[in-house]
Amino acid sequence: MQKILEIKNLSVNYPVSSELFGTTKEYIHALNNVSLDIYKGEVLGLVGESGCGKSTLGKAALRLISSEGNILFNEKNIKDFNKKEIKTFRKNAQLIFQNPFSSLNPRMTVREILQEPLIIHGVRGKTVINEKILNILKLTGLDEETLSRYPHEFSGGQRQRIAIARALILRPVFLVADEPVSALDVSIQAQIIKLLMELKDKMQLTILFVSHDLGVVKYISDRVAVMYLGEIVEIAASDELFKNPKHPYTKALLSAVPTVGSKKYTDTVKIEGDLPSPKNPPKACKFHTRCPFAMKICSEIAPEYTRFSATHKAKCHLFKE
Repeated sequence: MQKILEIKNLSVNYPVSSELFGTTKEYIHALNNVSLDIYKGEVLGLVGESGCGKSTLGKAALRLISSEGNILFNEKNIKDFNKKEIKTFRKNAQLIFQNPFSSLNPRMTVREILQEPLIIHGVRGKTVINEKILNILKLTGLDEETLSRYPHEFSGGQRQRIAIARALILRPVFLVADEPVSALDVSIQAQIIKLLMELKDKMQLTILFVSHDLGVVKYISDRVAVMYLGEIVEIAASDELFKNPKHPYTKALLSAVPTVGSKKYTDTVKIEGDLPSPKNPPKACKFHTRCPFAMKICSEIAPEYTRFSATHKAKCHLFKE
């Protein structure tokens, strides 16, 4: 399979002033040496607790925030791009933000919101711009009458459709969807997820789908990466991960999914306590402070990946001889 994005040893540290005048710096270690491949045409789900670094990874992958490491888009390192190259990259790789209530400019009409990226990227002529706008409206299930209205006049679901239309109007090939349905009612969530799946097929998109909702991720994803405190602890094909999770953290996430009737996943694992502070994360295995299976080695040596199949691997000492 062709790799569309290769993330290699990516780290992101946010400086935090710890004294009155900011003379001493502390760092929030949002990402720690993350490597990840995303293949053309797939939906890769990225899951984990709030604060584990999922959104940071999505933004870093689009070079929206500074990072250490390398990000290759179609085998070219985007960190080496000049202004012209990064502008072309922006056209090919887009982001759907989490909150449709804050991601749209309240002072712009829908027409202005949709035509702005076209103008920035050199599309000229009212007829051409109008044709592209009407086409994306049709694809995202919006009416032409919405063009003269402002974002505050729409429901959350309609606003997210507008945000999706804005992200896709340039016809990108790669899309980061940063918890695109978490701010919506459950009934509306299903409509937006269905829309994204239809658009993926129609527009031949590759999607990094960031979410904390395992039910949604299972439905939409081809592969799933599980993140804990800035590290990917397990990655596998979606069916394989949900049927046979290996990492204790993945098992705990699946154990916490509410179900009606008998529980499909029976190997229940419970974890206690809150996510440790990313300012001072645990040494070695970052999960050992909450893991019910923790051993002495877990606090001394960081685990390497153990591979279970061609598509399934996890970082855990439990599987080392």
